[in-house]
Amino acid sequence: MTSGHYSIHFDRMGFPLIQRADWSYAIALLPVSKYQFERFMIEHGPQGQLYTDEWYRERLALNPRASWRYGHERPWELFITGVERAAITPFSNYLGPRYRLPTAIEWRNLWHATRDLQMEAPELLARCRDAAPPLRNWLAQDLFPLTEQGLLEWVTQGNSHCCIGRPYPGLLPNTWSPGTTREIAWEIGRSAVGFRMVMEVTKL
Repeated sequence: MTSGHYSIHFDRMGFPLIQRADWSYAIALLPVSKYQFERFMIEHGPQGQLYTDEWYRERLALNPRASWRYGHERPWELFITGVERAAITPFSNYLGPRYRLPTAIEWRNLWHATRDLQMEAPELLARCRDAAPPLRNWLAQDLFPLTEQGLLEWVTQGNSHCCIGRPYPGLLPNTWSPGTTREIAWEIGRSAVGFRMVMEVTKL
């Protein structure tokens, strides 16, 4: 499905990933939301100490849950944060074998496309008219792609993992450049660390 200069793919939950013609991947338009992650936990079930009620309550204590209808005042509360890298793998497997964390370069490509995507907001909203109600609501509020201001996000860089992005100051006060990768003291900064998914595809 094409919107302007970008093709739109939908994951199994009906959330969109964006692909440009010269990209061999599609990257999620938004970080993973609590709405999505809760659906995953219900369908997947606990795995050892992961995804139990206690495990999830610990993450909500760091970043409370907002109703998807009213998240515009504290938008970071719409998105899951504090998920360790090992706990992301079952989620990506749940979406499918082609899903993974983005590389830092892929994330920056989305960041550089922010203005183009925002200009195409009406077309994106029209293409997502059958998507989940939360997604339509967030697009209508221009809550995308949340690269210039949103969360810190897990990315891969070489053989290691690091964080990228600029979190909302209300979540973590900062004056960071969004495209700079950084190491995070996990116990201090994890409330601000979320993630988004990439799906590997062929170039258009």
